[in-house]
Amino acid sequence: MTIGRRFAYNKFYDSETVEKVEKQETNCETKVFKTWVKRHRKMPSSILGPPDFWMKFDKQVDALNTASKESNDYNMLCTFVYQECNGYRKFIVAHPEIYWWHYEHLPAERRCSYEIIPENQPCRLYLDLEYSIELNSEHDGPSMTNILIDIFCMYLLKYWRIICNKYNVINLDSSTNEKFSRHVIFNIREVAFRNNYHVGRLVKSICMDILDYVSSKRKQHDILTCFDRMQLEGLIVETKKGKRLFVDTAVYTKNRHFRIYKSTKWGKQSNLVISNDCKYIPSNAYNDNELSIFIDSLISYFDTKKGLILLEWSENCVPNTNCFKDRVQQCSYQESGSACSNFPMLDKYVNNLISPGKIRVCKYYESAKILVYETVGYRYCENIGRCHKSNNVLWIVNLKNKTIYQKCHDPDCFGFKSQPKQLPEEVYFQIDEEGDTFLSSAITEDIV
Repeated sequence: MTIGRRFAYNKFYDSETVEKVEKQETNCETKVFKTWVKRHRKMPSSILGPPDFWMKFDKQVDALNTASKESNDYNMLCTFVYQECNGYRKFIVAHPEIYWWHYEHLPAERRCSYEIIPENQPCRLYLDLEYSIELNSEHDGPSMTNILIDIFCMYLLKYWRIICNKYNVINLDSSTNEKFSRHVIFNIREVAFRNNYHVGRLVKSICMDILDYVSSKRKQHDILTCFDRMQLEGLIVETKKGKRLFVDTAVYTKNRHFRIYKSTKWGKQSNLVISNDCKYIPSNAYNDNELSIFIDSLISYFDTKKGLILLEWSENCVPNTNCFKDRVQQCSYQESGSACSNFPMLDKYVNNLISPGKIRVCKYYESAKILVYETVGYRYCENIGRCHKSNNVLWIVNLKNKTIYQKCHDPDCFGFKSQPKQLPEEVYFQIDEEGDTFLSSAITEDIV
């Protein structure tokens, strides 16, 4: 069993990690990283300062449970993810101020960190906007972003009487010559959504409103009529799979990893920075402006949840308002799968299929009689005929017809499913022999 380990607070990594990094110097180009790891830094102590809690985990479920257990009404701990030079992600539980103290001094190319948005916990409204510049050279990304912000502000006013404008919106940019990319976070004092599922439903609903309004040539809409139709049409971009809005609606999933301020994806140099057209006014709770932006831009962190107004958007597109309960409730997160199934031959077959990658977790969906193998270190996608730069793929085994096929986490491959292949005879023979026992005892979860 993997357990968390408490760190010395003047280091971001422990001695074991430092040794591993040194051994991998030739492969990972870690000279800059090494000097940073060895740098001695001591955070100033303060009676009124944040708790200096700091623990590292190999498993996400352990980190989330610890963050929930150690948090209280006025000192909330967050779960952060950072990526090591071998591509594997590790988890840190800490107060945001503590995390920032170590994180801000990393070299820019090594700031590969994410915030975990815990399932069923309050969070801010957030958007992930992107499009290919090559396919959309005539589009004006900053202008499109500001129009979309105005649209969302009007929805908040109409359905919840929440006054919001660009001064409440953190606009982060990580665009490159190839891709326009923005993270937009609505930071409205004492207001949040019940969880990111409600946020996702609202975002998808607004996107559908825009597409329907533009395509149907309807003359009236309570909100969209206030905007020039040409501007709304300009929010639709070209992709390799056709036209769509430049909003990524796939980022509202369970325990979502969302890149934090100043972070870049592994192997890239596209750090999230304040955009030139951002009008956000940081809170005055901190003397450090950079720290203020970092903390204000976190999706799931609130200095206190007492009295927090929770906005809701039901599956039937009905708005509602609630209030966070007086006392922070501890959540228990369950691991939804293990690294292997009850079929050793099948696991071995999949391992050989994805070598040198590994099986990260195997999940069983009882209603569909399906096994899902999440992989790590394996990124070859049959849809594009090459490896993705950052997204791993997954393999799905249908236990009914004994077939296996590949799917992908990359947004551009959304909906893709490779041609199913028949499992080898020795593998599906074992499934037939042991299937009844397995199907009655396997860990299950609902398909989302």
